[in-house]
Amino acid sequence: MPKPKVKKIRGTRTCGGGLHKNNRGGGGNRGGRGNAGMFKHKYLRAIKIGYEIGKYGFTRPKSIRADYKMEQTVKERLKELKKEGKLDDYTYKFLSSRPELNVGDLDAIIDNLVNLGLAYKEGEVYVVDLSELGYSKLLGAGKISKPVKVVVDYVTPKAAEKIQQAGGALEILGG
Repeated sequence: MPKPKVKKIRGTRTCGGGLHKNNRGGGGNRGGRGNAGMFKHKYLRAIKIGYEIGKYGFTRPKSIRADYKMEQTVKERLKELKKEGKLDDYTYKFLSSRPELNVGDLDAIIDNLVNLGLAYKEGEVYVVDLSELGYSKLLGAGKISKPVKVVVDYVTPKAAEKIQQAGGALEILGG
């Protein structure tokens, strides 16, 4: 049985491709392979095909951007309150680790806010203005055991239900 031709060619400089200059060249006559040169020597072809020219790619959804801005405003407001001496270290760390405030978080921190003067007590009901702390939303995770009157821009239905069950009230600023 004779050896295949490939075995004979292996080890030679051009492997049967002829002169080394022309050795199985790639796409030279057509200006490169694939999309090579689309914004250089194949520019007109790129325009005809409809390629995007300039910056393009991922843009964040508006809802995510709004949440990011809200988180930044909360952190800035908490830093201001700490500089003014209205927040102690524990309360600052507790609140700054939460971009949104839940009902359970509010229940855990309400006594501390009263001691710091950021909330007050009318009889048995605690009154807190979350917009003063920089929060514009109150969410419904957690349990609340104390009656709290909350002043805020937006409250989820679950949070509103839990606050009313605990004997508290809501005052919505935005509408």
